[in-house]
Amino acid sequence: MLYCRKRVISERQQLMSEHPPTLLIVYLHPDHEEGVGYHIDETLTTSGITYRLIGQLEERVSLESAAPFVMTHSQKRIIFALHAPLHQHGIDDMAQLVSAGLILGFVVKGEIVLSGEVGVINNLGG
Repeated sequence: MLYCRKRVISERQQLMSEHPPTLLIVYLHPDHEEGVGYHIDETLTTSGITYRLIGQLEERVSLESAAPFVMTHSQKRIIFALHAPLHQHGIDDMAQLVSAGLILGFVVKGEIVLSGEVGVINNLGG
């Protein structure tokens, strides 16, 4: 389900006039949630991007590179709906959280503002 404009709609029911939000999906260790929440809030609010939490899931994930052994770890996935495209500076800030080890990774689905002459791209093809 996608959450758009304060009502729940399925992808098939989405009206053409409604613009789906840019999604920011963050993967982290469950113990880091509070600190990561602070950093994500700081990154988005200083960029002038309003957002809302639309989902979270904690799961055990296997490490594929550990073959032939099966090793697992706990991972939490948090999904934010952004009301404006993420800027390059915000992506750089998120990458710093990966480098610092606060998050395991992140994915941006939707519009991204690139610097220079490129402008805004939509990595979902729309």
